[in-house]
Amino acid sequence: MVRRTKEEAEATRLQLLDAAERCFREKGVAGTTLDDIAKSAGHTRGAVYWHFENKADIFEAVCERVTTPMQAMLGDLAADPGTDPLGFLRNDAIRVLRMLTDCERVQAVFEIKFCKLDGGPDFDRLRTRELETHSRCLDMLEVVFGAAVRIGQLPLHLPPRETAEAMHAFIGGLMRSWIERRDFDLQKSAPWLVDTFLVGLRNAPVPDPAS
Repeated sequence: MVRRTKEEAEATRLQLLDAAERCFREKGVAGTTLDDIAKSAGHTRGAVYWHFENKADIFEAVCERVTTPMQAMLGDLAADPGTDPLGFLRNDAIRVLRMLTDCERVQAVFEIKFCKLDGGPDFDRLRTRELETHSRCLDMLEVVFGAAVRIGQLPLHLPPRETAEAMHAFIGGLMRSWIERRDFDLQKSAPWLVDTFLVGLRNAPVPDPAS
């Protein structure tokens, strides 16, 4: 039997991932079987097991093909907030929202995550990883907002961690709303939406410790 080349093996793996993405999007994660993925890719179930441990492993690989937009936005900025952290954050937030509307693969992954992720105990590892990703994003946002407070772009009383939570929920909520309904023009309204949020931060009231 002729041994498969690395190129052939990688091509098979990509075909399986493309097929899994389609199946997860159409049937949901729980409703998709390994046979479904193999058949959609034009391969055998054995080919699936050659490349992946189980369905959760396949889903994780599907997600890894898309860099989490929030992470992509924050990595460099948190490492060096520069002299205009809020301005860079504004531009990156707009880019992230528009990335969702522009890239079919990003749409597919987030549609599966938001609407089709109905897996079982095999997905405990994935859920743990998502929580870790969420925590890292909050840590990076906290650094950026802390820098913005220090240079006077935001009020001194603004708590960076709580502000990070609000920003993460705001961007994630917009992404989820657009994926689920697509009844508003996120591409066009992204700058206004982000500016509205940031203006609110600049005018945030002083927290009342008694409330």
